[in-house]
Formats: sequence, structure tokens, C-alpha cells
Amino acid sequence: MSLSAALEIGKAGLRIYQVATEVASENIANVNTPGYSRQRVVLATAPPTTHNGFPLGSGVQIQTVERYYDSLLQKQLVNAGTTSGYDEKKAEVLQQIEPIFNELAQDGLGASISDFFNSWQDLSLNPTGGAERQSVLSNAQIMTDQFHYIYRTLNDAAIAQNDAVEPMADDINNILSNIAQLNGQIEVTEMISGNANEMRDERDYLVRQLAENMAVSFTENADGTTDISYTDGTGTYSLVDGSAAATLSVINSGTLATDGTTPRKVVQVTPAGGGATTTIAPTTGTLGSVMVMRDTTIPGYLTQVNGIASSIVTEVNAIHSTGFTLVPSTGVNFFTNTGTTARTITVAISDTNLIAASQDATSPGDNSNALELAALLNEKTMSGGTSTYNNYYDGLVAQVGLDVQSAQKVVKQDEAFMKQLTTLRDSNSGVSLDEELTDLIKFQRSYQASAKLITTAGEMLDTLINMVQ
Repeated sequence: MSLSAALEIGKAGLRIYQVATEVASENIANVNTPGYSRQRVVLATAPPTTHNGFPLGSGVQIQTVERYYDSLLQKQLVNAGTTSGYDEKKAEVLQQIEPIFNELAQDGLGASISDFFNSWQDLSLNPTGGAERQSVLSNAQIMTDQFHYIYRTLNDAAIAQNDAVEPMADDINNILSNIAQLNGQIEVTEMISGNANEMRDERDYLVRQLAENMAVSFTENADGTTDISYTDGTGTYSLVDGSAAATLSVINSGTLATDGTTPRKVVQVTPAGGGATTTIAPTTGTLGSVMVMRDTTIPGYLTQVNGIASSIVTEVNAIHSTGFTLVPSTGVNFFTNTGTTARTITVAISDTNLIAASQDATSPGDNSNALELAALLNEKTMSGGTSTYNNYYDGLVAQVGLDVQSAQKVVKQDEAFMKQLTTLRDSNSGVSLDEELTDLIKFQRSYQASAKLITTAGEMLDTLINMVQ
């Protein structure tokens, strides 16, 4: 090997260990960057040369700068993110609804129903008493106000979820656009033998963010791009195809089940690369959770409350209309006959003289009708004649509480699982400062050794030249 060859080996060493130092510095700088995967320089011996018939090494070369990446772990993080996104949003909405059914303060709907029917019991003790009659009307108004409050709060919760659909779709569109853009940049960079590790990290992180909003499947292609698709009961749609991205749009379709007036927002997708725009039905991720809560869970709670309101109106009017008022007259409904929901239930009378406590037109002091109305509190008029009003409502309160408790437990389980997956990813792809600092020292010593090689070869060359002179 000639001295010039030794100089070239030393020069190559300087250049390569400078690159290795830069890679270690990049790792250290991004130790706290979300989604970053640590990188390392993979070294290989340079192609040997032949000297006097003998193969001699020509130094070292960089084979590649690779990132620590586990595709299986990425898939697990994507799937876990979808589940976590759905469960966290569900728990959040349920916790907002739970106070509506909080009966601990004894001033909720259940208590107002009891107070209403108990006021009829009080009236039976003094059928012509003005204070007792006023108490019946007051307690009836308090009960209807409670029904209206539950309706408004549940309807507001449904509207809030409905309003959240559009900004969520916009966020998803931004993520899809960014992924497609990164796909194009990665393809071009790697086509010219460039390094796109940081762009790959950014894209993978965006895929995980996308998965939190809706369940997706992804495929890594040989050209460095990643294709993403979405599947639900309506079909399978391409969200990202190379550098082309799908577009989600939000349109109005019908009205919310809670009020029948607010336009119901649904999501449509125009597949990547073009195709028919189709309405999709997300049931996964944050977007799916919002739509399930809006269309199923909240209306389900309201339906049960409406059932109580409808039964009370029907049963009370059926008995009250057969009784006699102080006027006297009969056939008077206590509640508006058409108001059979939590939204529409209304007291039909405002004059205490129109309360029908008697079943005898000639005996205003008769309390038979008041007793029958008071007895409704303990009659099994709900769930096909198997439950009283309070038992049925207590069951609804318990159901909401269990739903909240179950959702919170699931969120904790999701957090534990995500923490485990994140720990696994960090152990594989995360940056260890101790390891990087050790590598820096190693590369520094190697750089110094290469410099010493150049110095030594230079001194030898000077000696040789002096000998010639």
C-alpha cells in the first residue's frame, strides 16, 4: 500500500466519523421529539484494491444511515390509538352527561316525581284546601321543569357532538394531505439515494394521529410511500394513495334524533385519486365515538326519559279527566294531552279550582280521585307493568353511572396498554442519551485516530522526500 493510499484511508475516516458524529448529534437533539426514531451509521469496509497481486483494504465506507423501526409495533400503536381515541371521547361525553342524572342532592327528576305524587296524597287529606291544591300545581311545574332540563341538557350534548364532526373532518383532511405530501417527498428523496428517515418518522407519527380519529389500515410500499385505507359497513375507501389524498366533506342529512330540528351532519369521502363521493358511517376512533354518542347513546337515554314523561301524562290524565273539579266540572286534563315527551310535557291548568280531587260531582270534599292519583307513584306502570316510575328512573340513573364507570375503567386499561407499547417503542426506537454520548466519545477517538493516520503518513512522506534530496 502506498503512502497516498494511507492518506486516502485517513481522509475517508475523517469524513465518515464526522458523519457519524452528526448522526449522533441529530439523535441527541431529537431526544424529546414526538415520533422520532433514533438513527445509526452502518459502516462497511471499502472495496479492496490489489497491490502486487495481493488484496489490500482501502478503508471504510458508510453503507447506510438506518433508523430503528419496528413495523409490527407501528401497527399495534395504530390499532391501539383507534381504540383509545374512541374510549377517551366516550368517557369524556358520558362524564358531561352524568351530572344530569345526579340524584344525590335529592332535587333531581326522581325526587320531583315523588314530590308530585306525594302532593296528591297531601291533597287527599284536605281536598278543598287552597294550599294543598297550590302545592300540587307547584310540584307539577317543578317536575315538568326537571323533564325540560334533562331534555335541554341531553339535546345540547347531542348538538355539541354534532358540531364537533366538521372540525374533526377538517383535522383528518389536514393529516391526510400532510401524509400524501410526505409520501411524495420520501419517494423523490430515496429515488436519488437520499436519506428520508426524518420524513418517514414524521409520516408514521401522522398515521398514528390519523388512527386516533378513525380506524385505518396502511401498507408500506417498496418505493418508500405508505398507502392508507378506511373500511366500515359502507365499503372500503382509499385515503392515501402515494402522493394523492382523499377528502372528507361534511353535509347535512336529516335532523338530530333528540330534537328533530337541528341538521344532522354526516361525513362523505372522495377517495384518493378520485372516485365516487360516498357517505361513510364511522364507528371507531374519536370521530366514530362522537357520532355514536350523538346518534345512539344520547338519544337512548332521552328515549327512556321520554317514556317516563309519556306514561305520567297518560296515566294522570286518564284518572284526572274522570274526576270533578271544585267548579264542578269533569273531563279536565291535568297535563297537555299532546305533550308526551320530556321536551313537551306541560301542565295544562293554572287554576287550583280545576284540580279534580273528587269522584263525586256533589261532594267537593271527596278525595277518591286524589288517592288514585297518589297511588300511581307505587304502581308498576313502566317496562310493561314491571316497574314503578322511581324504580325505572333509578335504573336509568344506575345505567348512566355504570356506563361512566365502565368507560373510565376502559380508558385506564387503554392508557396502560398504550404506555406498554410506547415503552416498547422507546426501547427499540427511542434515543438513549447515555448511549449517544458513548458513541460520541467513540467517534471522537476514531476521528482523532484517522487524523493521526494522516499525520503519520504525512511525516513518512516527508522523510521519504528528504531521503531523495
